[in-house]
Amino acid sequence: MKSMRHLATASAFTVAAVLAASGTAYAQESDEVADSGVIIVTATKRAESVNDVPMSITAASGDDLVAAGIRSADDLGKIVPGFTFTQSAYSTPVYSLRGVGFYNYDIASTPTVTVYQDEAPLPFSAMSRGASFDLERVEVLKGPQGLLFGSNSTGGAVNYIAARPTSSFEGGIDAGYGRFNAWELGGFVSGPLGDNVGVRLAARHEGSGNWQRSTTRNDELGKRNFTQMRLQFDIQAGERLTAKLGVSAFWDKSDVQAAQLIQVNPLVSPAVDAQLFAFPLASGAREADWTASLQPKRDDRQAQAIARFDYEIGDAVTLTSLTSYAHYKQNDRVDPDATNLQIVDTIDRGSIKALFQEIRLSGEFGEGSRWIIGGNYEKNKVLETQTLTSSSGSGFRAFNLFFGAPIPDAIDISSSQKIRNLAAFANVDFAFNDQITAHAGLRYTETRDKFVGCTGNSANGALAPILGIPGNPQCTQFNATGAGAPTFNTLEEDNLSWRIGLDFTPNSDTLVYANVSRGFKIGAFPLIPAALAFQYDPATQEKLTAYEVGFKLSPSRAVQINGAVFYYDYADKQVLGSDNVAPFGTLNRLVNIPKSKIKGAELQLILRPVEGLTLNGGLTYVHTRIGDFTNIDPFGVSRNFEGEAYPNTPKWQGSLAADYEFPVWGNVNGFLGANATMRSKTNGGLGEYAILNIDGYTLLDLRAGVGSDDDRWKLSIWGRNITDKYYWTNAYRIADVSARFAGKPATYGATLSFRY
Repeated sequence: MKSMRHLATASAFTVAAVLAASGTAYAQESDEVADSGVIIVTATKRAESVNDVPMSITAASGDDLVAAGIRSADDLGKIVPGFTFTQSAYSTPVYSLRGVGFYNYDIASTPTVTVYQDEAPLPFSAMSRGASFDLERVEVLKGPQGLLFGSNSTGGAVNYIAARPTSSFEGGIDAGYGRFNAWELGGFVSGPLGDNVGVRLAARHEGSGNWQRSTTRNDELGKRNFTQMRLQFDIQAGERLTAKLGVSAFWDKSDVQAAQLIQVNPLVSPAVDAQLFAFPLASGAREADWTASLQPKRDDRQAQAIARFDYEIGDAVTLTSLTSYAHYKQNDRVDPDATNLQIVDTIDRGSIKALFQEIRLSGEFGEGSRWIIGGNYEKNKVLETQTLTSSSGSGFRAFNLFFGAPIPDAIDISSSQKIRNLAAFANVDFAFNDQITAHAGLRYTETRDKFVGCTGNSANGALAPILGIPGNPQCTQFNATGAGAPTFNTLEEDNLSWRIGLDFTPNSDTLVYANVSRGFKIGAFPLIPAALAFQYDPATQEKLTAYEVGFKLSPSRAVQINGAVFYYDYADKQVLGSDNVAPFGTLNRLVNIPKSKIKGAELQLILRPVEGLTLNGGLTYVHTRIGDFTNIDPFGVSRNFEGEAYPNTPKWQGSLAADYEFPVWGNVNGFLGANATMRSKTNGGLGEYAILNIDGYTLLDLRAGVGSDDDRWKLSIWGRNITDKYYWTNAYRIADVSARFAGKPATYGATLSFRY
């Protein structure tokens, strides 16, 4: 992979030279923004104005994302009310939309909000880090997307559309520097290679110094070392055949964020390490702690290739083939226990190989009617091993206290999953006339997941004899015969997703729609330390039926108003619950909530009151309630959670963006911008314990600068979280502690951009 980085860097100069020498224009059609400034999207797998799509969707251009400081899907809440990012205990990101999310922290966790790169799925959230880069736009679709976007999208879909090769030679470079010695350098070259081929090469590197400080010693953490590259070709292979080919990669050698200690709550009180009670609690964004010898850090990389072919069979029918393959590898050192003791110190090694193939036919008929029919095949192989060292944890120290046995040291907790999805789908949009259109679609999906789980013996061999397992077995969890052995399981499921809808357009400025849809998320196996084989039982697939009524109004070019109300009937919601397992105490276990519901509403208002000024505000209200459901809370208490809200789900979320551009002198313009993001309080776990409260907050970002009126150059200064708000992205109980992750404190800097 290192040689691949060197090759790609060298290729950038080669491509730039070839493009500069080429005088032939490549015919490339851009569909980013219509003449009116409205973004063109492909949410229904055809290009159309975002205001004509009969569903709740947020779209933003690549320039808008850069201006708002959005570097990954983690930051999308700045512009998408209802979108929530939760930092999990083991650094795997968790995304939720309108309260629909799945909090789990192994890399094989299939998400409820799936991220796509140019319509090709990144089926696991850990793979999404490199998608937000050199973009034309991003589209965030809310509600079940199991029809046109696969089987794992009960909450929604995030589709990143990369910038395509241009019809003439273009290039650009961006450089920035900010607080904590943060720096960024990136750029692109793009243009024709002959009459029928266009190419684009882009690269970016982000670096920074430390921003976290140890509460117990002179030590720091938080360096950023992240590199991305993408090479794309657009080929007009004939009068009717076009091809879009691309390869991309990222390398992440950044530090892993450390957690903050907020409370000591031992699993096994008599065996708790006395040092634990002397640890200081965190009181500021930069305070945290970790084991010095572990030094939390990533060593992750991913390569992805996407090939899309479109063949026009006739004037009204197109055959599309979309193929992607991605290979992700990680070697992370994480320390979620927020102390310098070895309580939950973990080395997390894993890999994902993901293959996707879709074939579809699409066409039009009558006056304004269209159809799609197709199928796809998805094959994923996920391997992961978490090496846990808990020599200071009371769960393992109890062995020594109660039995006089050696304390187990490093334990390998591993899983292997082979997941295969087969699906067939069809959708029709039937226009009764130029005002009323009906929509109907079906997708049948069949899934098979072959799982092997193992909690191994400790490196010093102490765990197996303590559990009464003879010899030195490969695995120590008890199976049905009472012997330690790997746990083998196969989960086979199928489902039928569907959507029906009706929209009414009395004029070109008004769209009113109503949709009923059903989506599924496939079942999931856990990766957890298990004493008994049943802890590896999967959570079965969940089902969500959504009812939504909405409108999109454009009374003038200066005003856009979008709104929707929705109700979700949720069955078998997957959740990370708990179980009491002697002698370890409270351990995690995946379970299903039989019944729950979500209701809410959202409103977006875009105003352009004077030339150069744009105001964009959005507000989402989400009310979640768990039905009759009994489980064990994070603190080991068996209880019924009926009536509680979902964890990590704020009731209110809002955003407001303001941008003003104005002439300064000659061909130089000035600009001012601001983004405010608000969310109400929530809680990090079942049981709604006060110690796991996540307070509400409002963040403010500002920017200002000057640039040429033809966008050839731009200089901007910016500040993010300028009020230095101390806020949290998660709170959890793990082993002997309760901990949380803090958002970054105030940052500021400057960026200089050139285009040619």
